[in-house]
Amino acid sequence: MPNPASNPAMELSQKLYARLLAAYPRRHREEYGGAMAQLFRDQCRDAWAEGRTRGLLALWFRTLPDLIKTSLLERLSTLNPGKHMSDKLNAMLRPRHSPGFTFFTVFAVVFLLVFGLAVAVTFILPETYSSTARVNVAPEEGQNAATTPDATFLRITPSLIASQNVLSNVVNALNLSVTWGKKHFGGETLKTAETLELLKRRLDLKPVRNTTLLEITAFSEDKTEAAQIANTVAKAYADYKVRDQQAAFTAELNSLQARYQEQVAQIEKLRADQEALAQKFDIVENSDAFKVKYQDELVEGEKVCNELETQIAQLKTVSPSKLRDVLPTLTQDSSLPDLLAKLQAAQQQYAVQTNDYALTDLHITRLQSVMNELNREIDARVAGMVAGLQAKATVKRAGLEALSASVTARIQKLKPTPETQPYWDSKRDLAQLLSFHQAVEAKIQAVQFAQINPRTLVQITDLAEPSSHPVKPNKPLNIFLGAMAGLFFGGVAGSVALFISLRLARHLSKPVSGV
Repeated sequence: MPNPASNPAMELSQKLYARLLAAYPRRHREEYGGAMAQLFRDQCRDAWAEGRTRGLLALWFRTLPDLIKTSLLERLSTLNPGKHMSDKLNAMLRPRHSPGFTFFTVFAVVFLLVFGLAVAVTFILPETYSSTARVNVAPEEGQNAATTPDATFLRITPSLIASQNVLSNVVNALNLSVTWGKKHFGGETLKTAETLELLKRRLDLKPVRNTTLLEITAFSEDKTEAAQIANTVAKAYADYKVRDQQAAFTAELNSLQARYQEQVAQIEKLRADQEALAQKFDIVENSDAFKVKYQDELVEGEKVCNELETQIAQLKTVSPSKLRDVLPTLTQDSSLPDLLAKLQAAQQQYAVQTNDYALTDLHITRLQSVMNELNREIDARVAGMVAGLQAKATVKRAGLEALSASVTARIQKLKPTPETQPYWDSKRDLAQLLSFHQAVEAKIQAVQFAQINPRTLVQITDLAEPSSHPVKPNKPLNIFLGAMAGLFFGGVAGSVALFISLRLARHLSKPVSGV
């Protein structure tokens, strides 16, 4: 990662440490001050690389006690170089004043030092702003959308938002690698992995209890940037869910269409096998249509046979002279009407000729012979027509009986037998496959409709707005804690100083032996 040489927090820390070096004696500063400052700069760089602001604070908590201790010792050592250290301590703590004065003096010095350091650190720490966007995450298909969402949903959703698939789009949209590189790392462009790690540290993803809402909180030194990051993360997650949903639809649709085509090939094969088996066993494919078709034909044939038989029975009761008038209305034969017309013409001519000629006349005899011949032919034709109707009725009845026997035989074959069982197995398999095929087709239509009209899986309910007050550092709290720490350490230091002062006073008050 690039060297954060221009980091404001580090610059302030180094300046503050340089000012605190004034606690050491001048000779010590001239000899070791530069090396100590360089060492602190190196430690600042390492601390920032490890933990950013937290690392700097940890460094200060390690450095301050050591600085206080060593600066006091160095000051003591410069009081009188010729004296022993114990003499110097005795001289410092010799009870020239009351014990209370010693306690309050040490207490005040330590309190002011700790409290001043807390105030200084509080005001040199960079201000951090937060902005929160809120999204409503709809459960996936099959998940419970009750008032208490699934624990898996609450656990997986923040992890998914913090994934590279979502945050990489945020990095690209806001150009964070370049922006943060210029702001914190001397203008060097960060690697995507480094930017993603920094971005994850600046995000807080927290589900709202007993709801499907999720709060996306972003932290930044720039309040506008914090709001932009929160809103961009929310939008990137919503876009990711749309892309993920479309990809799922596409994959499911491809799978269903592949299965659909496989079923089409299987259906064609089963139909070919069924047709071959139907031909082999002489089984009609559409048994219901077959029954209806031949049932209607049998009923119609029975009706025709009954009508013919009824007509023949009625003709047998009619006299021969009346049959001549009845038959032309029952048949389509034109010869009988012609013969009847000729007979009628001959009879008319006979009636006219008998007025002029005697019955024995050749003209009358010839007309009589013509009429007799016509009557014979008419009688023969009537008998032939009756016989033809009888034969037609017989043929119709025989054909009807043969058709009925054939239909009965074919219908019998519509019932499963051990011999024809392969056909019925094939028919059953085809029916099941057609049912599955229809289900797949319906599923394809449902997925296509869902792809055109997708569900809204992520809805941004509240956009993040720039905050007016920083969330870090909490200045009142830090100052209060600094005061409490000053009171504590001041009290401890004052108590130790008071104890040492009293012990020395007691020791010095004893008479010296041999005097």
